[in-house]
Amino acid sequence: MPQHVKVTEANKYPKSLYRRDESMSHMYSCGEIRILTPNEYVKLRAVIPQARHKTLLDVLIITGMRFIEVCRLWDNRKWYNESRNLIHLPPEAQKKAKRSQLERTIQPLPSMFGYILCDFWEARRPPSESSWNRDLRKWASMAGISPYGLSAKTTRKTIESWLVASGVNESRICLRSGHDNLTSMRHYINLSFSDSELNDIKKQLTAWGMLT
Repeated sequence: MPQHVKVTEANKYPKSLYRRDESMSHMYSCGEIRILTPNEYVKLRAVIPQARHKTLLDVLIITGMRFIEVCRLWDNRKWYNESRNLIHLPPEAQKKAKRSQLERTIQPLPSMFGYILCDFWEARRPPSESSWNRDLRKWASMAGISPYGLSAKTTRKTIESWLVASGVNESRICLRSGHDNLTSMRHYINLSFSDSELNDIKKQLTAWGMLT
């Protein structure tokens, strides 16, 4: 009988083939998850060959949803309230044992987000998380970004870090992401953006309607 192997960060997101980018050591959440700068996000998106994968990347980073939640959103269009331009995730969206909120609402969203979702739903079902992780690392290499620490968690942690760095109220970020306060802040305490990166972050969040 084969021995059961416990799923850990080490084998779910293998990094043995890659080296940590020490010049960007300040951009790893929890020491392992790579956070993107706005310029890196643009570069990564630019090298993705298929439109449906670009759209998936956009949905992931704009909503800050977990990968499994986005996959379930593809099966549940009713979770998107078009008239109010928001996503309401019911308890079955996450199915995670330890969670602060049984359900949550994701807003604000870009004014044109409905069109992005139309492209998302018209495309093929999102790939498995392991396939997405593998593709992210491939695209990162193409874009000149170290693949170490890049995974499906990167987009979620990236948007949360951008919101924190921009001074968005902590409680708003927690409600949007489904975190408690301690969890949300602990992930980003050691992150550091340059002045130009912070300016780019604020411009992008403003364009997405997340800053006023």
